[in-house]
Amino acid sequence: MKKALALITLSVLSAAPASAQDISGIVDLELLTHTEVAQKLKDGWTSILLVTGGTEERGPHDVLGGHTMMAHSHAVMIAKKLGKTLVAPVLPVAVNATGLNANREMADQPGAIQMPADVFKQVQLAEIESLYRSGFKDIYLMGDHGGGQQQLKEAAEEMDKKLSAKGVHVYYISDFYNKTHDDVDMYLYEHHLPIGGHGAMLETSIMMYLEPAPNAWVRPMYKTVPFDSTGQTPEQWKAARDARIARQAAAAGGAPAAQPGGGGGGRGRGQDPNAPPRVNNGLTGDPHPSTKAIGKDLIDIIVNNAVNEIKKVTADRHAATQP
Repeated sequence: MKKALALITLSVLSAAPASAQDISGIVDLELLTHTEVAQKLKDGWTSILLVTGGTEERGPHDVLGGHTMMAHSHAVMIAKKLGKTLVAPVLPVAVNATGLNANREMADQPGAIQMPADVFKQVQLAEIESLYRSGFKDIYLMGDHGGGQQQLKEAAEEMDKKLSAKGVHVYYISDFYNKTHDDVDMYLYEHHLPIGGHGAMLETSIMMYLEPAPNAWVRPMYKTVPFDSTGQTPEQWKAARDARIARQAAAAGGAPAAQPGGGGGGRGRGQDPNAPPRVNNGLTGDPHPSTKAIGKDLIDIIVNNAVNEIKKVTADRHAATQP
C-alpha cells in the first residue's frame, strides 16, 4: 500500500507543470523568447541598447574579439543600472579594423574583420528599424570600436528624425567611447601608469577583469610583450590634453568639453621622426602593469559615462516633448 501511494505521488509530481523560468534578471534580447520580450515590453521595458563591438588584432596577448566581449559586458552592466532596459545582440564587426587598414597602426596581422563605412551604417539603420517594429521606444547606439563612431551618430540622427513623430527616439551615446578614452587616460596619468593606445592598459586590464577564466582572453605574455612606444611622456600627454581642451573651449566660447585623444591608433605612437622603428605586433602602448583591479576601475568609468549620458539625453528629450 505504501509503495502504491508513493508511486501515485511521484506520478502526480511528474505531471505537474514546470515552474516558470525567472527572466527578471535577463537583459539580453537574444536570451529571451518572443513571448517573454512581449511581456517585458508590456511591463515598460521599452528601452534598448544597440552596441557595436569589433574583431581585430590587439597585440599577441589579447584575443581578437575583445571589442565585442567588452561591449557586451559593459552594455549588460549599463542596462541593469538603468533598469527596464534590454541589450540587442552585439555586432562583432566595425569599420577600419586594425590589421586591415594601412592608415591604422598595423596592416599585416591576420584575423581582423571589417566592413565599409556605408555598409556599416546601413546595418545600423536596419537594426534600428527592426527594434522599432518590435515595439521599442528609446534606442541607444554606442560603439566600443573607434571605427564607425561617425556612422553610429549619423544613423541615430536620421532614424530619430524619421521615427520621432511616432514616439520613438534614437540616440547616439558618444561618451561610451569618446569621453571614456579621455577619462581613462587621465586615470592612468593620475595613477602613474603608462598612457598607451591600442592593446595597452585599457583593453588588457578590462579583459583580465572580465575573462571567464585566467588566460582565456589575455595571455600571460602581456607582462613581457614588446610594444611600440607612444612617443609621449605622461607630462607631455597632460600638457597636450590641457592645450587641446583650452582650444576647444575658446572655439566654443563656453565650458571645455573633454574629447578623446583619438582612440585606438590615434592614442598611440607620436609623430616623432627620431622614434625607433615600429614594433609591428598590434600594440601602441605598454600593457605590462595591467591588473584586474585597474580593469574594474576603468569599467566603472565606462559604465558611469554611458549611464549618465543616457539619463541626460533621455530627460532632455522628454522635457522638450512635454506640452
